[in-house]
Amino acid sequence: MDIERIKHIMNSLMILSFLIFGGLSAIILITDVRLNNATVSLPFAFLFISMITFIITGQINDKPKLAQKYLRDWLIICTIGIIISSLAFTIY
Repeated sequence: MDIERIKHIMNSLMILSFLIFGGLSAIILITDVRLNNATVSLPFAFLFISMITFIITGQINDKPKLAQKYLRDWLIICTIGIIISSLAFTIY
């Protein structure tokens, strides 16, 4: 595995998901939407992905030999977070 390539991809994903979070939050603020589960869950799913990606990238920087394990853990955690966010979006 090319560790530098993985770190660049993870950093790009972290920045992209944070920008999407900021954009969705700005849309909510500008349009003056009533806050409920449906309007809040999507932006915070992207914030969750950004935070988890930041944490995993830091772990890969500390121990590059365990990058495959960290990426598998990242995928599992992000999947669980997205499922919880989609449940909050649909249960409303």
